[in-house]
Amino acid sequence: MGRSIGRTFFRRLLPARARKSTPLFILHGGPGGTHETYSEILSLADEREVVIYDQIGCGRSDRINGKYWAVKTFVQELEDLRVSLGYRKIALLGHSWGSMLAAEYYFSSPNTVRALVFSSPCLDARQWTTDAGRLIKQLPIKHQKAIAASLRAKKYDGKAFKAANKAYGDKFIVRNVGKGAQQPHSMKLMAAGVARDGYMKMWGPTEYIATGSLKKFDRAKDLHGVLVPALFTCGRYDEATPDTVRKHASSVPGGEFHLFKNSSHLCTLEEPREYVRTVGGFLRRIDTLE
Repeated sequence: MGRSIGRTFFRRLLPARARKSTPLFILHGGPGGTHETYSEILSLADEREVVIYDQIGCGRSDRINGKYWAVKTFVQELEDLRVSLGYRKIALLGHSWGSMLAAEYYFSSPNTVRALVFSSPCLDARQWTTDAGRLIKQLPIKHQKAIAASLRAKKYDGKAFKAANKAYGDKFIVRNVGKGAQQPHSMKLMAAGVARDGYMKMWGPTEYIATGSLKKFDRAKDLHGVLVPALFTCGRYDEATPDTVRKHASSVPGGEFHLFKNSSHLCTLEEPREYVRTVGGFLRRIDTLE
C-alpha cells in the first residue's frame, strides 16, 4: 500500500473459467489478525476473483509504527489495493474487525462497492461490550469473579484471568474445532502473525474489554444509509450475538441475515461448507443484478 508506509501481502485467486461476477475482497479480523483462518472458504474463488490479504502491520505484510494503527490507514490500504489491481466495483466480506473496515470503506467510497457481507460484525463497540457482559454471565462463577477482579484492578495477566479468558474464547470465539495438537494449521499460522501491539492500540487487552481507539466506534447508527445489498451472518454461540446482528440487518434496506447454527465467532472454520454455500449464494444473486 501507501508507498511511505510499507508493502501489503495479498493473494489474488482466479476462477478456472472466466465469468461475469463481482470480485470479492476478504477483510480479516483483529485488528492485528491475519488472512490465514479464511483459507477454508477460498473455494468462493471457484466462481469469482477473490482477493485476500494481510492488512499492513500484520502477518506477512510489512510492520508499521504506532501512529499508523488507525482506521484511516486500513481504509486507504484497501483503496490502494483495489486501484492497483484495476477493479472498478468490488464486493466486501468483512469479518469481526473487518466488518468495521468494510463499513468505513463503504461510507468513504460507496460507488466502488457492489455488495457487503458483514460476518460476525462489530459495528457498535459499546453494544459489543454490553453483549459481552451478558455472555460472561454464562461462564462458571469462578471465571466471572476473575474477570471482574481484573477489570477493577485493570490488570489482565493473572493466572485466573487467563483461565477465564480462555473459557470465554472456547465458548464464544471458537468452540467446534480441534485444540492443542489438533488445532487447525491455519490457526497456528494466524497466531504466529498476529500483531498484538495493533490489537492493544486499537481495541484493548481482550475481546470484551475495549480501551483503544475503537472503543467508541459506531456505524450501526448509519446502517440505514447502506444502499447496496448486504448480508449479515453470525454463529448461534457468537460473541457477535444473534440478537444484535439481526438488529443490524434490519437497519439496512433489504438487509439479509443468516445464522450458522453450530458456530461461534469463527464460522469460517467451524462451518466452512455452509459458510461458502450461504455467502456464495448471496453473491451469485448480486451478480445477476444490473
